[in-house]
Amino acid sequence: VEAYPDGTLIYQNRFYKELFYETDVNKINPPKNGLVLDINNLDRQLPEIITELGLSETEGNEFLDFWLPGLKNLDSPYLLFSVLDQAEKDRTDKIEISPEPDTFISFIAYFKPLNAPISIPPLLIPERPKRVGFTAVEWGGVIDR
Repeated sequence: VEAYPDGTLIYQNRFYKELFYETDVNKINPPKNGLVLDINNLDRQLPEIITELGLSETEGNEFLDFWLPGLKNLDSPYLLFSVLDQAEKDRTDKIEISPEPDTFISFIAYFKPLNAPISIPPLLIPERPKRVGFTAVEWGGVIDR
């Protein structure tokens, strides 16, 4: 895949704005922290979280377009939201980019349907990354049923 500064990707002489792939993982080690989200407030809460994680408006809209419909159809009043830690992400979904980006925004969202709120240590979201130079963005997610 060839990537250009404007975000254009070329693969086999076809132009793309993003890559899509799926990973077949049998077992996820669940995070030990997270946020409990009310499904009725998901349209407000999830955009705020993914913005804090570093997604631009366009990237955030793509994330929400992909995830919101399925999450709302889980028939669950609450969701646990977290992010896989780096070791778990590398175990399940390690990617390599060459040349290495100056800024790499990468996370795998973790969603678990809940029938009721639970007590869990809070998800600590680091400071929003500043985009400098060549920036690559990779996001994904998993629903733990």
